[in-house]
Amino acid sequence: MSRKLGYLFLAFSAFLFFLIVIGQTFGREDFLGKENGSLRETSSLKEPSFVKNLENDFLLQYKLFKKSTLENGVYSYQVGNFKVFFTVLPQFQKALEREFKRFKVKYGAFVALDPKTGKVLSVVSSLKHPDLALKRSYPAASTFKIITSAAALELGIATPNTVLKCGGLGDSCSPSVWLNSNYQVLRDFKTSFATSANPFFGNLGRLVGKKELLKFAELFGFNSSLYDFPWGVLRPPLDDYEVALLAAGLGDVRVSPFHEALIAQTVVNDGVMMKPYLVDRVVDLKTGRVYRFYPEVLRKVISPKTAKEIREMMLLTVKEGTVSRRKYFRLLSLKYPNLIIGGKSGTLTERSYPEGRCEWFTGFFSYKGRKVAFSSVAVNGWTYYISGYEISALAAADFAKLLKGGKVRCAFSAR
Repeated sequence: MSRKLGYLFLAFSAFLFFLIVIGQTFGREDFLGKENGSLRETSSLKEPSFVKNLENDFLLQYKLFKKSTLENGVYSYQVGNFKVFFTVLPQFQKALEREFKRFKVKYGAFVALDPKTGKVLSVVSSLKHPDLALKRSYPAASTFKIITSAAALELGIATPNTVLKCGGLGDSCSPSVWLNSNYQVLRDFKTSFATSANPFFGNLGRLVGKKELLKFAELFGFNSSLYDFPWGVLRPPLDDYEVALLAAGLGDVRVSPFHEALIAQTVVNDGVMMKPYLVDRVVDLKTGRVYRFYPEVLRKVISPKTAKEIREMMLLTVKEGTVSRRKYFRLLSLKYPNLIIGGKSGTLTERSYPEGRCEWFTGFFSYKGRKVAFSSVAVNGWTYYISGYEISALAAADFAKLLKGGKVRCAFSAR
């Protein structure tokens, strides 16, 4: 009798263990979601079409975020029975909105991403033009030199110390001058990146060649249609003359602030491009189920070595290059000496609306172990209160101030 009871007890225990395991598994599947960018689902429960559409449509995420309100320290918006919660850091977002208002930025945008995950940490547009972060007809200008650098370094065509003999002054815009001018100068790669010397990059682009330059542009997302994201648009060069122009950032290349920030994210994340996303989670108010969004790798673009070399040249841009003498960059180094900031500037006339001087600064800043990839842009006329470059310096200062005061929560990853 005791033996039978023992068998029954073992059978009951095994059954109970089975129920516990199954229950835990289904509980995780239903409520936590799945890493690697997709939401978890089971045979008995699939994510609603609204959630699935949101996961696959960046523009939809952005449109809902623009309707969101701040509630209990989080941006959220309700659509029917679903409540959508966003990744944007409220304190950081509000600080940048105040800066745009204070400096009367008429046409401009700022985008910040968590480099490791692709989470959007901040997206600010001029108050009268709230969607300029999506606009993808800005000329990429010299920020395209990041792509040229990546191609040359990755292919082994050059190192940061490579020296080329180039014709013309640094801001010359003519390939014929770069090749044929009597005024010949020896220029090295890293200094040419920091000072944005067109002749060096025009000649470097000819060494890289049209095929490889276009290949790396596509790796960085140009001419893509994936995920309804505002990818940049590039017209392929027709001849060697146009290849040189493209490599120097003077080709027919249009881009959005979101895409520029993603280029920076890739460089900061050791060459791995993450899928950018604005939604943290969606709650089904009827069932209480939570559908979380997780990081997803889009592709490996360049090697960690190449990414590191580009980051070091970005740091040189701030230390000795195009923005080193700018007021707010100098104040930044004085007020927050432990804050690290690097990037690539770009300037070219914007001929579509709004017309004016288009100024980019695309890069990263780091403070107390927290890294942010960003891009800032402004289109200015004859009079303006702050340059497109210096918007990023203000953002870095605001971020450091908030982090120092404990007002930025751990909503993004440490590196």
